[in-house]
Amino acid sequence: MHKKSIIRKILIFLSFVFIINFSGCGTHINEFTKFKLTNKNILFKQYVSPDLTRVNVDIGEYHYDQSLVTIILSDIGGTIAENSVREKIQNAINSDSITYAISESISDEMRTYFNTNIVENLDENPLFIVETRLERFRIVSNTSGIYAMIDTRIILTDRGTAKTVWENTECPNVPIGDVIYDFTCNRYIRTTKGVINAVRLMQMSEEEIRAAINIAAGEAGKRQCDQLREDIAGEN
Repeated sequence: MHKKSIIRKILIFLSFVFIINFSGCGTHINEFTKFKLTNKNILFKQYVSPDLTRVNVDIGEYHYDQSLVTIILSDIGGTIAENSVREKIQNAINSDSITYAISESISDEMRTYFNTNIVENLDENPLFIVETRLERFRIVSNTSGIYAMIDTRIILTDRGTAKTVWENTECPNVPIGDVIYDFTCNRYIRTTKGVINAVRLMQMSEEEIRAAINIAAGEAGKRQCDQLREDIAGEN
């Protein structure tokens, strides 16, 4: 690949990350002082845009898509390698599981700080509803490794009044770490190797890629939880 082309793609990538991290990501509402959530029933829901059920993999080109699950791998060459990576990623990524992982993080925080009772459906009379929305998902590679850009919105609503109690949007840029299967505890765990690159991605199985992406989704959920804790602490 031509040196100028590589430099141009790196600059575009860095500019994109700068815009996400410093220009703000969306609405933030904190009305915890107006509502009592302690010991209340809460229903958790997940929403994934229909567009995010499709996975788009771009090899060697950069573009920004408002809806598709977009994968951009700029440092892989060869048609065979490209097709192999494309198929594995398309099979490995599941938007529903990504959203669920983030929702579970928020659910754990609500139980910890409000002792809430998580219910499964409306028949159990939830007083509050928490909706986790996966709004955009992208994987981009550069010379530093492969990163997931995961845009999520959490909306906590009072069911009786339909008023928003808490709302927050996060757009973190999360490094995709290497994973291995631990037979001792029968699960995939993140290794100490740090951020994977495109070459390692080609070597990983679909299951390993899926596990790595779900771990990254958990990190995105942690960003939401950090803001939630900060808002709870500020109102007490």
